[in-house]
Amino acid sequence: MRETSEAVKGVRRRSGPRLRLVAALVALGLAGAGCDPSGSHPAPSPASATASSPTAPDPSASASDAASALRPLTDTTSKDPGVYYSDPYPIHTAPSDHAADGVYFSGTTKWLLHCATGASAHCTPAGKVTVTVGQALRRAASGYGSRTTVTDNANIYQLDSGAWQMAATMYVKNPRFPDAAPWTVVVHAHASRAPHGSGGPVPTAWVADSLLAGSFLRPDKADYDGKYVEDNGTLYLVYSKRLSDSPTRDGVVAQRMVSPGRPADSGPAVLLAPENANGGYDSELFFGTDQSKRFELIETGNITKIDGKYVMAYSTGAYNESDYKSGLAWSDTLIPPKGSVYRRSLMKDGAQVWGGKPGGQEVHYLLQSQRRNWPDYVGDRVIAPGVPSVVESRGAWYLYFAGYLPSDAPKVSGGRLDASHRRPYVMPLSVHVPKDTSVRAASDADLARWITWS
Repeated sequence: MRETSEAVKGVRRRSGPRLRLVAALVALGLAGAGCDPSGSHPAPSPASATASSPTAPDPSASASDAASALRPLTDTTSKDPGVYYSDPYPIHTAPSDHAADGVYFSGTTKWLLHCATGASAHCTPAGKVTVTVGQALRRAASGYGSRTTVTDNANIYQLDSGAWQMAATMYVKNPRFPDAAPWTVVVHAHASRAPHGSGGPVPTAWVADSLLAGSFLRPDKADYDGKYVEDNGTLYLVYSKRLSDSPTRDGVVAQRMVSPGRPADSGPAVLLAPENANGGYDSELFFGTDQSKRFELIETGNITKIDGKYVMAYSTGAYNESDYKSGLAWSDTLIPPKGSVYRRSLMKDGAQVWGGKPGGQEVHYLLQSQRRNWPDYVGDRVIAPGVPSVVESRGAWYLYFAGYLPSDAPKVSGGRLDASHRRPYVMPLSVHVPKDTSVRAASDADLARWITWS
């Protein structure tokens, strides 16, 4: 989650989208794990079956056999710190780079995570990622009396042209605001030692050079978890941003870029925001349904294009509590038409599982560990599944995300989960997105069937 909002202390952000990943999932030992790459049969999950029902969900949808292929990417028996990894963000590579040696991840953890071809699901750290502050960025911050402190998300991206880029989150402090906690900005970084073009190793040494989102002038809310997306020859920066203070709501936006280091003047477009109409969805309440403080957050916004449609895998809740969960939202275009956003899959909550109005609607999540009697409960296998990415590899589909192993989920002060014990996970998916139906024309039950557990 986030540590950036004064209203939400002790919470951090999670990362990463991509339109394409060239990865060898054979490297993860998932071949034959139950996913049907040919799409010859739908293999619907309990979630998709329940989604078509207009009444309360069936609790038997939890922890089904379909979730048995869900697994950590690192060795659960090892005591090596390398088994833990926050925000596994699969690194996009240029189309000509076949990533023959496997797949790499970047994110909040200051290491690359590498899964080598032919290996099991036990992936290993592969080089420490460093981000230094370049003179141009230092001058830009000092011009307002500010200075950058530490780097959080470090999301690496290789453009289709072959050039390496990074969108990183940095904390900012200014003595003119002594009572303000450090706030965050999104900055661009270039690789200090990396050849242009594909085929080389993922760079690990980076220099931050320009401000992309947020402010050096005064404390700002959110502005974190930036990552690049290319669509039809146009580059965008997708990141998390404060959308309103009353009510307090953070969402996911996209900023068109003139170049990797320069935003266009158009300003960001909102892709997905917490629902505000009719009281919103109780499942999106950051502090839970039993707390008086109201804060709603949607973050991570990792976008994949499938058969002409765009699916955003996103998180809501607090990354260090069991209410952190993964949802999917859809659009017919990367940037939705003005006045609209990506569309969630909804279903009736007849049993008032989330405490809303009788017969009201709620979000049909892909993975959640908060309510055992709501579809797609996986709390017996992973706690707080979030920062999801939908990824294709060699004709098969997978979900990457971060969470806590139930047997290794210690708690710290306040009863929150110890973030240093977050692990990377992977789960095979069944993807059946029809080419002849638009997101706009699809029903909620249709959307729930487009991507399900394998």
